[in-house]
Amino acid sequence: MTLNKQDVVNHMMGFFQAKAVTAALSLKLFDHFRDTDLSAQQLADKIDAPLRSTEQMLIALNAMGYLTKQHDLYHLPAQHHAFLVSDEPMWLGWLGRHIDTFLYPLWGELSSAVKSDTNQREAVFGDNRSWFDILYQNPDDVADFQEFLGKFAAPFIEGFVKDYDFSQHHAFLDIGSGIGTLPIAVANAYPGVSLAICELPQASAFLRDKLGEQGYGDRIEVVEGDVIAGNLPIGNYDLIHLGWMLHDYAPETQVTILKNIYNAMPAGGRFIASETPLNDDKSGPEFTALLSLNMLVSTDGGIESSSEEYLARFHEAGFSNARILEIPGPRTLIVGEKA
Repeated sequence: MTLNKQDVVNHMMGFFQAKAVTAALSLKLFDHFRDTDLSAQQLADKIDAPLRSTEQMLIALNAMGYLTKQHDLYHLPAQHHAFLVSDEPMWLGWLGRHIDTFLYPLWGELSSAVKSDTNQREAVFGDNRSWFDILYQNPDDVADFQEFLGKFAAPFIEGFVKDYDFSQHHAFLDIGSGIGTLPIAVANAYPGVSLAICELPQASAFLRDKLGEQGYGDRIEVVEGDVIAGNLPIGNYDLIHLGWMLHDYAPETQVTILKNIYNAMPAGGRFIASETPLNDDKSGPEFTALLSLNMLVSTDGGIESSSEEYLARFHEAGFSNARILEIPGPRTLIVGEKA
């Protein structure tokens, strides 16, 4: 790929677009366009902001394609409601808050992270608590991160449940399940499979409430655990899944996690990790490569890896028949069994 000067400028200035969108979501600006078109003055009155700055924001959102304009009125296209209006199930405001509160400040220290090969939590947040202790420091942050995990995984879950036969298992444990999106999908498609979620204590209450609100409180059990410490439910779970979590940790810690899961499994059980691996030659893809930098600034040695590197760690942890399973959607499944 050959870059020109404008490509470089566009990459460097990309945060203009990101911050415009997260600010609009934070203001819940799009909510006011749900049922009606508005002029700049009408919106300014609704959000209690000056006309000039309100119009500046509207001009930018129109130029970016979020809103359309006819004469003096701005319009939110109906197809945009699902992810821009705050009471819609797929609203992305939770991701905007997560970006503004955690990711954007950390990425401001990326050059220091590269020079030192260390996370920048202390520089940004003033202490060196673990990444998850910082993420779970208050209920709103827990909700934002769990919503992020669950909704971001939706396209992967659709492909997983469609292409994988869960009926071959009698008990399924999902570790770090976000808002329970995968177990809920399995519950709907496979009523005969027993379901449980293992979550950190800081997030368990949120998850129980979330499942209860959706009518799955009795169908899906929530158990507290810690996959790094090895505090996992020892049960007859013949299928265990760990979703998009290995990359949060250094390779040696990944092996520890895999060994802990292996030890918690019954003989004949199957373990599946879902990840977004790097190409084998580590030439990309771009999203995974950038995500690896996010691991650098935020975690204790987290890194994106190739499929071959993940398979090697599976073998080191004791799993047999380690292999890659491709499914529709944005993630790859790394599969291993306990003989």
